[in-house]
Amino acid sequence: MIKKSILTLACAAAVLSATAQDQENMYLIKGDRIVATYGVDDVDYISFKLPENINNDRIWLTLNSVGKNRVSYTVNTQGESVGYAHGLVDGWTLQYYALDLYESNFTDLPAETQTYLLQTILPYNAYISLGTDTFEQVDFQDDGDGGRFLVTPGTDFYLCAWEINPATQQPLEAFVSEKFTTQAPGKSSATLAAEFKGMNSEGAEFNISGSSDLVYIKTAYGPKEAIDLYIAAGLEEQLFGMFGQNFTLDQLQGVSDETGYANATWPADESGDYVLLMRGYDANGDMVTARADASVTVEVGDGPQINVLSRSKDTQGVSVSFEITPSNVSEAYVNMLPMNDVDDKLNMGYELYEVASSGSSTDIYDDIRANGEYTFSTTWPEKDTWYSILIYARDTDGNRIAQRMDVADFDGSEWADYNPVKSVRPRKALRPLNAGKRILTLKKK
Repeated sequence: MIKKSILTLACAAAVLSATAQDQENMYLIKGDRIVATYGVDDVDYISFKLPENINNDRIWLTLNSVGKNRVSYTVNTQGESVGYAHGLVDGWTLQYYALDLYESNFTDLPAETQTYLLQTILPYNAYISLGTDTFEQVDFQDDGDGGRFLVTPGTDFYLCAWEINPATQQPLEAFVSEKFTTQAPGKSSATLAAEFKGMNSEGAEFNISGSSDLVYIKTAYGPKEAIDLYIAAGLEEQLFGMFGQNFTLDQLQGVSDETGYANATWPADESGDYVLLMRGYDANGDMVTARADASVTVEVGDGPQINVLSRSKDTQGVSVSFEITPSNVSEAYVNMLPMNDVDDKLNMGYELYEVASSGSSTDIYDDIRANGEYTFSTTWPEKDTWYSILIYARDTDGNRIAQRMDVADFDGSEWADYNPVKSVRPRKALRPLNAGKRILTLKKK
């Protein structure tokens, strides 16, 4: 009781001191140091016991304004020394991972699973700050950190903030999020058109034209049958949201330094009908659309063949024996990656052989040339996880083949096999402009 009285008097003295010396601030003082400073207008009253109706969160969010292609928000903190990561996670990315990992719509998942997905994705599009601050993101503007903001019109987003250790950037416990939807785009006065030009050695080439007031173009490309099914089912927004890629008009009208062919070229590994859908956005967040159909005939050489001789898996690891014929290959690799990582790469526009020969892949060129076969064996990097085993070979004529099989250590799980992917396409130089950049080190969960 005596201690409380002394604390009360000390606090009152601090307030009186602040009033006498500075009408704008009040100070909390311990010994001869100020430990906290608050604006007088920012504080309603002082209490030594937390009332039941008072929120004690260290960080909280305020949505200031939401437009078609911009959002302004404030991250509020308990004190100016609170560090946090903040940013936007779009609803289509969340939906993709919810369907892929849980076979469920994101909004149907339990709250703790939704939070886990938000925390998993946020680090790829997050920014670091300290203390209460206000931010604005405008669609496709340079974020000043090597990326671009993505605030697509007519899209669900989750504004997130996650407290971090300011020194190590390690995430802490406090995490908050708030859902909002950007306003739908109007009809832009900009012009946009696409026309199928023909096949080159890289794939289906398109002529793209448009006006200078287009900020960027979102594309969706694939077999006509699949594209038309999405449209007929009213899933065009999902198609663009989950699989669309962003380019500038200059990019699409440019020429690849690597291949010498037009950048506006998409792979067509099989004969058939393909569709390129395009959405162009102007600085107001308004939209113009275009479509181009292509009917192509693809001649693919016989090339090398991959034959799986045997395979096995148990709780300890997995093994696959295979042969490649003929064995006079110019390249050969085998790789095992988390299945979700492989799907992500394919959705970004990479071809299967690129994924098979990148990163942690094993170069088996010498083994295949000498023996014609190889046995890949490894322990599970992580349990209870699906993996893709990828085998790739290329002959001296440039014909490629890539084989994928998915496998997991679960009891009763079966091998998932895919048809081999043949291709004569060189590596595609053009890549979508993505804003993602992982900046946090996540704790395993």
